[in-house]
Amino acid sequence: MNRSGQRGIALLVALLVVALATVLIASLIDRGELGFARARNQLLAAQAQAYAGGLETYAARVLQQDWAANNGSGSDSNASVWAVPLPPTPVANGLISATMRDRNGCFNLNNLVDADGVANAPWPDKFRRLLGALRLDPNIADAVIAWMNPQPGVEDPYYLAQPVPYREAKRGFVHVSELRLVKGVSGDVYAALAPHVCALPPGTRINVNTATPPVLMTLDGVSTLEIAQRIWQEGHANYASLGDLAAILPGVQSESRYYGVRSTYFQARGDITLDGLPFTFYSLIERRFGVGGDGGIRVIARSRGGEE
Repeated sequence: MNRSGQRGIALLVALLVVALATVLIASLIDRGELGFARARNQLLAAQAQAYAGGLETYAARVLQQDWAANNGSGSDSNASVWAVPLPPTPVANGLISATMRDRNGCFNLNNLVDADGVANAPWPDKFRRLLGALRLDPNIADAVIAWMNPQPGVEDPYYLAQPVPYREAKRGFVHVSELRLVKGVSGDVYAALAPHVCALPPGTRINVNTATPPVLMTLDGVSTLEIAQRIWQEGHANYASLGDLAAILPGVQSESRYYGVRSTYFQARGDITLDGLPFTFYSLIERRFGVGGDGGIRVIARSRGGEE
């Protein structure tokens, strides 16, 4: 081989070495950046979690203060102290804000059946009214009740016939999103129903001060949306007692077992932005009615992510 041929081979080898070195260096840089980003995100997530814990404690304190200010009595409405949002507040490397909403203002799906899985009157009929107010198929109520029925041997072949087969839960709802698994609940149906229902421990009453017009239409005697809107007062309802509705709805006191003006369950939402990254945390808080104005506070569920 002549000298020029040797030089050509040497040049190709040199170019190959440079190319391999470039790929190796780029890989090392990329891996380093990925590791840095992972460490940064973990640090921010931990920081956000700490702030969320502080916001949760703040929410519990607000509920306690509201309870103490009313001596353990009074009503809950969108004008209560707990309903006042915490505005965006600067913190190290970002902002935090918080809101709280009453969950007793929604229809509790777990009221539909009793401990034996039997339909718990009158809640199924009230749920059908809610479905009717939303212009949804009232037969969805039967499907939801069957979904929770714990009795063995009662199966709906619809679920096993799905492309990905599954079985009914045979228990109460843990989260409203489980509705998407129930027969007849399409995406559009869920979108219409989800803002008005919730999954709480059974036995809750609906707070007429914070309920939406469709939920208010579950009251006996509320036959039209206009009556529900009169009660709702554009979200500013603030009745001191259920009896205050008598002028609009005579005989409403007969519903006192199912409706009221005080609330037990609240959802606290914390929105945290750190270094441009958003974090959202939810806490479901129970405020238990005590004796002598002493109300206990406990967190019964936490979640993180998008809108509930």
